Amino acid sequence: MVTFIVVGSVGLVVLLLSIVVGDLLDVFDIGDGLVSGVAVGAALAIFGLAGVVTLQSGRPAGWTYAIAVGMALVALVAIQLLVRRVTRRETGGHWSPVGFVGTATETTTATGGEVRLDDTRELERRLAFSVERIERGQRIRVVAETGPRVQVVRDDGETTAS
Repeated sequence: MVTFIVVGSVGLVVLLLSIVVGDLLDVFDIGDGLVSGVAVGAALAIFGLAGVVTLQSGRPAGWTYAIAVGMALVALVAIQLLVRRVTRRETGGHWSPVGFVGTATETTTATGGEVRLDDTRELERRLAFSVERIERGQRIRVVAETGPRVQVVRDDGETTAS
């Protein structure tokens, strides 16, 4: 039971910090944009809760772990789909990220890269490209939007519109 309580507690901490501070997976370079810290934190918390509840109902250990893992996977997929739906750009009410600043989370070149934008509407990292090579960790500014990708340049520190 201790395992489920510890994993669930860690999940709650990851979930809360990802909501308040931003995606923790960026800090530890985990996930490469595939899943968000919110989804991982929630899945770990659900794993812990499902494990404790299943153990309390008297199920054998094998069933307890199977149910807990199953519930965690369902939660991970469902929450990640919800996060993607919230961040998806729809034609009605579309807003442009042009002018937003942020940080390169991966080295960005003409063939691709990844950035995190400093705006409350930006929940996850974005695919990006740039004419010049921009190293990971450098500040960037969005100059154009092409579908789901953004074109970025190095941010020279001037104030920009958000």
